[in-house]
Amino acid sequence: MNQMKSKLINAIGRNLRKPEATLLGRFVKKNFEKKNGFIELEAVRLCDIQPNHQVLEVGFGPGIGVQAAYNIVKGGEGTIHGVDFSEEMVRIATKRLEKGISDGKVKLIHGDVSSMPFLQSNTFNRIFHCNCYYFWPDMSKAMNELHRVMKPGGVMVTAMNYERVKHIQAEGFFAKVGDPTLDRYLSALDSCGFIEVETKKFKHEKTGDNLVAILAKKSEI
Repeated sequence: MNQMKSKLINAIGRNLRKPEATLLGRFVKKNFEKKNGFIELEAVRLCDIQPNHQVLEVGFGPGIGVQAAYNIVKGGEGTIHGVDFSEEMVRIATKRLEKGISDGKVKLIHGDVSSMPFLQSNTFNRIFHCNCYYFWPDMSKAMNELHRVMKPGGVMVTAMNYERVKHIQAEGFFAKVGDPTLDRYLSALDSCGFIEVETKKFKHEKTGDNLVAILAKKSEI
């Protein structure tokens, strides 16, 4: 029984990192929508996206955050790019964002945050990601890539329910796939050149969840 439980925990952890086209993967996707959807919306709010902004979301999952960002830029000159490690999430989000994609306002890419040669340097006014930094195997490579593609003066936002993340870690789901230690993320921001790093802790008005958001900026120079 312990061996079976261990296999199930590892499979769930694997799908939390990279949802698959399986029954378990579809369960994780539903969980993302229920537990992370409002966090995605908070990240978009904190980004203060303007209609002319170029925006990138990393680890967009089912596309809730990309949809919210698209609703802001669709009447302006801005565009939204999304990069996700899971082919299944790209497929699902593509259905959700069909209108934005056909209008040329949204582009979803199957790729790895630690290597994004398909994105030009100094491109994005805003970058955001939710509940995914702890899955990046090489934090420095990922951070350097995010810093590279961000415009000078651009802002990056990450948001999460850190209490829930730590609970999931304590249950063993991250044992083989991730490390959510917050200091690790903050240290990488500093070493990769981000400035004006600010941590916000607040209670979500509707759900009552205690959320943590981290904002960081790329120097104007």
